[in-house]
Amino acid sequence: MQIEVHHRPSYALAEVKLETGETIVAEGGAMVSMDTHIKIETTASGKKEGGLMKGLMKGLKRMMAGESFFQNNFTAVGAPGHVTFAPTFQGDIVVHEMGQGELFMQSTAFLCSAPTITVDAKWGGAKTFFGGEGLVMLKATGTGPVAFNSFGAIKEIDVDGEFIVDTGHIVAFEDGLSFKVTKFGGGWKSFILGGEGLVCNFSGRGRLWIQTRNASGFGELLGSKLPPREG
Repeated sequence: MQIEVHHRPSYALAEVKLETGETIVAEGGAMVSMDTHIKIETTASGKKEGGLMKGLMKGLKRMMAGESFFQNNFTAVGAPGHVTFAPTFQGDIVVHEMGQGELFMQSTAFLCSAPTITVDAKWGGAKTFFGGEGLVMLKATGTGPVAFNSFGAIKEIDVDGEFIVDTGHIVAFEDGLSFKVTKFGGGWKSFILGGEGLVCNFSGRGRLWIQTRNASGFGELLGSKLPPREG
């Protein structure tokens, strides 16, 4: 399996090249194009195996995180083939090769992965206010490639110590990093008047991916420009 990203960073498209018999798991609605001999199977668990209740629980947890209830399995049958995927937002895609450890992603960031990767919703409590995305983030475990997307371009940062990021610009981070959400500037004056709101203070050692645009901020700006609804 090979995943190549084209048209970065504004309108990224992931092209997945599958060998005969290989499968890629993708978020519902992400498919752009595919070969005619690609077989599709839709499941709630994201994998072909597993019981009904287990799949339903995973689907419900993904919905809590802003993902779709169902995921699609794309399998190359009888010959190699390719499938392309794109996110809803205008932005970038990163392909991360997972080994040992865990990867945490903001809600809606997951695009596609090898079936050896498990993507689950992880309840994080009130500390996970990711730019208005709610109290749930995604946790990826397993080995193999996983592709995640952003709003705007993605920048990778190697953190060794401490680093601060606006909560609305976090895309993903490795489990070697711990974090706490604090007020911008450390005090109420900066928090209220500084226009930044909450920031995330990361500590430890690991990779962090941030996005150049804030989806919530963009939505608020766009909403203010729309005419009022009549009636």
